[in-house]
Amino acid sequence: MTQRKALCGSTAILLALAGAASADITGAEVWENWKAAAESVGQTLAPGSETQDGNTLTIGDLKMSMTMDEISVEGVIGEVAFRDNGDGTVAISMSPSYDITLSVRPEFGEAADITLTVAQEGLAMTASGDPGDVTYDFLAPSMNIGVSKLVVDGEEVALDADFTLSDLDGKYVVTSGDMTEVLTEMNAARMTAVIGMDEPDGGQGRLDAALTYNDIAATSSGSLFMMADPAMLGQALADGMSTASRLTHGAATFKFDFRDDRDAFAMNGSATGGLLDVALSADALRYEVGNTGLDFTMSGSEIPLPEVAATIGELGFSLVMPVTQSAEPQDFGFAVRLVDLGVSEMIWGMIDAGGQLPHDPATLIVDTSGKANWLFDIFNPEAAAEMDAEMPGELHALDINEVRLAIAGAELSGMGGFTFDMKDLQTFDGLPAPTGSIDLRLVGGNGLLDKLVAMGLIPEDQAMGARMMMGLFARPGDGEDTLVSKIEVDGATGAVSANGQRLQ
Repeated sequence: MTQRKALCGSTAILLALAGAASADITGAEVWENWKAAAESVGQTLAPGSETQDGNTLTIGDLKMSMTMDEISVEGVIGEVAFRDNGDGTVAISMSPSYDITLSVRPEFGEAADITLTVAQEGLAMTASGDPGDVTYDFLAPSMNIGVSKLVVDGEEVALDADFTLSDLDGKYVVTSGDMTEVLTEMNAARMTAVIGMDEPDGGQGRLDAALTYNDIAATSSGSLFMMADPAMLGQALADGMSTASRLTHGAATFKFDFRDDRDAFAMNGSATGGLLDVALSADALRYEVGNTGLDFTMSGSEIPLPEVAATIGELGFSLVMPVTQSAEPQDFGFAVRLVDLGVSEMIWGMIDAGGQLPHDPATLIVDTSGKANWLFDIFNPEAAAEMDAEMPGELHALDINEVRLAIAGAELSGMGGFTFDMKDLQTFDGLPAPTGSIDLRLVGGNGLLDKLVAMGLIPEDQAMGARMMMGLFARPGDGEDTLVSKIEVDGATGAVSANGQRLQ
């Protein structure tokens, strides 16, 4: 994953730099702008030759290099040409293919060298605008990145990996200032990835994977910033650095297959859509990933069925988290959505051969938000080492926006909220004293217990104990087989009550 991010960053920066050209300046001035922008992110551009012929400046054997923590990236483009079109724009052309080498030298773990070949025949790029605000448009019938060589600790590994974007078009807008700002938009009809790898060290295993994503749309915005040391990130955010990216896709398919002389595993599936949304600034880290319309099957030597099939209507995860040290509370949030999980009747047959339970899809939703703050710079390893592990941050408020669990005909739902007194760590044995309440509602719980007892999955005495606990914490609600409960906590006195009856 880290190597792939490095490759994407290097390629994106190279394309973005093409937008640094001014439509009103010469090719030579455009080239100088490229080098200045590269320097701002710690990338070095070193030409093997520079030739001016009429309205075209040609750079030969352009060497790109960058070092990021434990990763170094190098590549050589045979030729880059800047041509004044005579209409207020500059056309930029590049060699149809070139190699990039990533060298990974971690403090712990294996060293690796990866050689990638980038093929972009037919790529057309045009820069327009002015030196301080440049728009760079590009399109290509395809762009391909393939792994041509992988060496791990001096031994070459057999790996076939190929990534292709088809019918690609988009633009970069580069704005100069105290920090260089880059806005990107990109669309592609399809992305395919094919990966094949033999087990290293002469093993008999083989992994094959294939993925296809259609109707890709991606946008990003942010500041170009040189960060050779990750510990500098906290200061960069404080200085105004920010970045945001969003990617969506339509119909997708995926296939994984692994087998060796003892084990085998296979998974095939599809989705109707998905998204990845990431933003980072001094305000917060925001992360969201999700898919809709998942449909997949699994089989393997460790699965006690010929095949496991399942569908998921929606699968998602989101996180909002403060990232800077602060004495003031900041927003945070966390959410998980697993909506309409359905499994095949073959699986239900193992659990409920008599068909006593409803086989409706299951749902789990947890949605929370609140206020909290860090007491140290989380991006600084030295600060983290010096911080008291028992109190790295402060929790001031937690809102339970939604909790929902529906399965086998029963549904538990709830919502509520609590505030926390960080000055009172005694009332609740070292935890900040909470004050607030949560409302819970259970529908179909007793009916589900009866069916589980009848099926022999739960002994009668355990079911009786569960009913006694529900009677202690809940009261009958509106509707058949409905229980409701209001759990309240008073941080000032340490009191905990259910439906007005004190429990502690």
